[in-house]
Amino acid sequence: MLNRRSFLNQSSLLSLSPLIPAFLSQTAQGSAASKDDRILVVIQLDGGNDGLNTVVPFADENYGKYRDKLRIDKKDIIRLNDSLGLPPAMKAAGELFDDNQLAIIPGVGYPNPNRSHFRSMAIWHSARLQSADHTGQGWLGRALDQTKQPGNTAPDAVFAGESALPAAIIGRRTNAIALNNERELILASKLAAPGKPKPDDDLQNFVQSTVSSSYVAAKQFAASVKTQSNDNTRFPNYRLARKLRLIARIIRLGGGTRIFYVSQPGYDTHSAQKYAHERMLTEFSRSLKAFLVDIRQAGLSDRIMVMAFSEFGRRVQENASAGTDHGTSGPVFIAGESVKSGILNDCPSLVDLADGDLKSTIDFRRIYSSLLSDWLNIDATLPLGGKFKPLKVVT
Repeated sequence: MLNRRSFLNQSSLLSLSPLIPAFLSQTAQGSAASKDDRILVVIQLDGGNDGLNTVVPFADENYGKYRDKLRIDKKDIIRLNDSLGLPPAMKAAGELFDDNQLAIIPGVGYPNPNRSHFRSMAIWHSARLQSADHTGQGWLGRALDQTKQPGNTAPDAVFAGESALPAAIIGRRTNAIALNNERELILASKLAAPGKPKPDDDLQNFVQSTVSSSYVAAKQFAASVKTQSNDNTRFPNYRLARKLRLIARIIRLGGGTRIFYVSQPGYDTHSAQKYAHERMLTEFSRSLKAFLVDIRQAGLSDRIMVMAFSEFGRRVQENASAGTDHGTSGPVFIAGESVKSGILNDCPSLVDLADGDLKSTIDFRRIYSSLLSDWLNIDATLPLGGKFKPLKVVT
C-alpha cells in the first residue's frame, strides 16, 4: 500500500509521464523513431510582421514615399544585394546570411488573401484556403500521420509555449504535446525515487514502471542542464531564446521528435511601430542565431532546419498613428547549414499594388512542399491537399 508521500511523488511523476520519458530517454516501451531523423523547427511571428521593414527595398524610391516616419535610413541598412537589405535590428540574421545559413523568401502569400488574424493563421496552419477545411488539423500533423510507427511513444511534435497547441502540428494520429518550460522537469527530478512494486500486483507494476521511467528521465534532464551550464553565455535573455534553448536541450538528448514549434507574439503593430518592431526583430534574429550556434556546437547542425513565418504582412502605406495595418504578403525565413542560402524569390513591386497591398509572388505551400518532401522526406500531396511545385530551399 502506498503512503501519502509516495502517492504524491507518483502522482507528480505520472502527470509528467506522457512527455518526460518519451523524448528524454528510451523507456521500457521504446521509441521507434530514429535519432538520425531530420528535424524541422517552426517559429511563428505572431500578429502580422511588417515585411517591408524586415526585408527592405532600400533602392526603390517608392519605399520612402510610403514610409515617412517608419522609413529605415539607407545608410543603416544591412545590405543583402544592390536593392534589398535588413534593418540594423537584424544584425545577427545578417551574419547568418553572410555565413550561408539563411534563405530569405520575400512576397510569400496565397490567393485571395485574408486580413483576419484568425482566418489567415488557419490558412497557414492547415494549408487549406477554404474555412470548411479548417477542421483543427494542420499540415505538419497530417504529414506526421503518414509516418507514425506503431509502438512509438515519443511525441511526434513538441510546442514550446504556454498556449494551446497550434493547429499546424495536430493530426488524427499524431502525438503532439506542449511544454512551457523546464521547471516541472527539474522539480520531478527532485522527487523521491519510487520503490519496488509487489511482484503479484500487475496494476502497481505498471504504475511503478511508468513512474520509474519518468523519474530516470527527469534526472537525466536535470543532469543535462548542469552539463550545459554555459548555455547562458550563448542564449540572450529573451523569451523566444529561452524557448529555443529548451528545444535545443531536448534535441541534444535525442528522443526522436521531428517537429518543434514556437511562437513569438507582438507583431500586430498598428501604432508606434518603430521601436516595438525593432525590439521584436532583434529578439528574433539574436535568438535564432544563438539556437543555430548551440546546435552546431552539439554537432547536430546537419539535422536541423528552421522556418520562420507570419500570418500576413502589413499595408505598404504607414498609418496616421506611426504604425501599419493588416496587409497581405510577407517574407519567410529558412535557416540552417543545409539551406540553400540567399534570396530565393522576387520581391513584390511597390508600383503594382492590389488595393494598396503588396501582391504575393509565391504561394506559401510551395515552401511547405519543399520542407516536407526535400527535408523531412514525406510526401507533401496529402498534407497540402494537392501538388505544389517545391521551391528549392534545401541544398
